[in-house]
Amino acid sequence: MHDGVYAVGHVAPSVHGDYMAAVLACGRGAVLSHGAAAHLLKILPGSAPPPEVTVPTVAGRRRTGIVIHRVHALPVQDTSILDRIPIATVPRVLLDVSPRLDAAELGRACHEAWVRHGTSPREIEACIARNPAKKGVARLRRAVGSDVTLSVLEDGFLQLLRDHGLPAPRTNIDRDGDRVDCHWPAIGLTVELLSYRYHGSRAAFERDVARRRRSQHVAFTYGDVFERSRQTIAELGAAMGSSERSGRP
Repeated sequence: MHDGVYAVGHVAPSVHGDYMAAVLACGRGAVLSHGAAAHLLKILPGSAPPPEVTVPTVAGRRRTGIVIHRVHALPVQDTSILDRIPIATVPRVLLDVSPRLDAAELGRACHEAWVRHGTSPREIEACIARNPAKKGVARLRRAVGSDVTLSVLEDGFLQLLRDHGLPAPRTNIDRDGDRVDCHWPAIGLTVELLSYRYHGSRAAFERDVARRRRSQHVAFTYGDVFERSRQTIAELGAAMGSSERSGRP
């Protein structure tokens, strides 16, 4: 597969196999990083990019088919193992890819890191402290905890608010340890947007609906936003007024 790396007993190549081979070909201390690591960690969408590997040395030769990033040192705290593949940690990968993403893309990547891996702002800041000279530090700091939209439903809901002159909420933020879709801090109102399409199964959708009902949040569906918008705006206006009168924080 690469110089000194062979596939034995495999019926067909795989992304995992390609990435493992690339890391092995780059020698001791090498880890999968940047776009390839972001793909494997599922924090960036799209098809698998070519292997990218970070190695803790500025010496060495090129490897055909591998993008190699050479550094003077790679802190052990920035390395991990995923599916037996040495890989950069999630905070390090976010820092690696931050220069190549726009603000919205980086915000969504940070959100995915939080949802899928529990990556906290504190962990990201610790990684930055270990690598203060890396490009993209300021961009990553701005992206951490930024508001993002993750679906057509969320975009449509925000457009509905703009069309009717209603205030915009914070979106996809952590509130009391729970991810909420839309929140107005000034009046303490939370709205959840329910879409079966973005759940892995019907059971997952039903669990999410039940959780959100227990939270007593206002909830709207795709049909509410795109097919029954007049009724939705009326209900939302009433909910906003009720929240303001109750003085909820």
